[in-house]
Amino acid sequence: MDKNNFEAFTSLPALKKNAIQVCGQEFIYSLTKKGIYAKDSEFWEEVNKKLNIPDDAYESKQSRQQAEREQVLLEKKAKEQAEEERLLANKKEIRSENRKDWKITVFELPESDICGKRFVAEYTREPDLPEKTWFCNTKGDAYSQACNRVDELERREESSRFFMEHYAVMKDLYLIIIYLSSRDQHNRYLNNSRENSKENFTGVDCWNGFNFEIINALEAEGLLELSTTKKTLTMNKKAMKAAREILQKINIDGVYRLLEQRQYHEEYINYTSPLDIMEEQEEDEE
Repeated sequence: MDKNNFEAFTSLPALKKNAIQVCGQEFIYSLTKKGIYAKDSEFWEEVNKKLNIPDDAYESKQSRQQAEREQVLLEKKAKEQAEEERLLANKKEIRSENRKDWKITVFELPESDICGKRFVAEYTREPDLPEKTWFCNTKGDAYSQACNRVDELERREESSRFFMEHYAVMKDLYLIIIYLSSRDQHNRYLNNSRENSKENFTGVDCWNGFNFEIINALEAEGLLELSTTKKTLTMNKKAMKAAREILQKINIDGVYRLLEQRQYHEEYINYTSPLDIMEEQEEDEE
């Protein structure tokens, strides 16, 4: 650390010749006569004392350099932001097209010494505020980037709609499954009671997963197949038919729509494939 402090304070490498340069030949010779050489940490400790170098000279220099780097980055970022605002304020529309429910507009930007890219695109859907791409080299790149972002937003919205449609139904089914798989929970510390009662009842709980005894029973009936890792389940046509019949009898909003979305399953279930025939033959042989 003494060498580091010397280098930070003097901006010179920690070498004997540099110590002579700043401390003088006579002082360094006096250290040598005492058997204290430049390879020893004591040598640089004495040199630092001679020059009144603070013990935290190295850390202080590091802190200053870090602050300077951060300041440079802040100034650069502020300059780039100001230039970006100038370019966008003076953009010129060169292309506008509709894509699905969106309007995509491509703009040409003024010349810039900071930013070499000349095009940007905005994509807007009423009543939303316009979103923009980042600066691009060509108007084609700007338009393609806007199209890709529009497609991604459409996919996200479709996925969200799909989830909400399923959640409206699955919420009730999950509540039923969890409730029927649960057991009472009581907090016996309430009222210092050792007996279960309505005063210390807190709710019901169950394991966060399917009941394996039920899964095994369904598998034994030939309705499900478990993967080798038991992490995934495969429902066969017989089980699918039973599930659809159960759902048709449940009075939950949204069930009909979900069944309608998978109406093609009825055709699949009623179709006898070569694989079905092979499996039936194997069962008969057993």
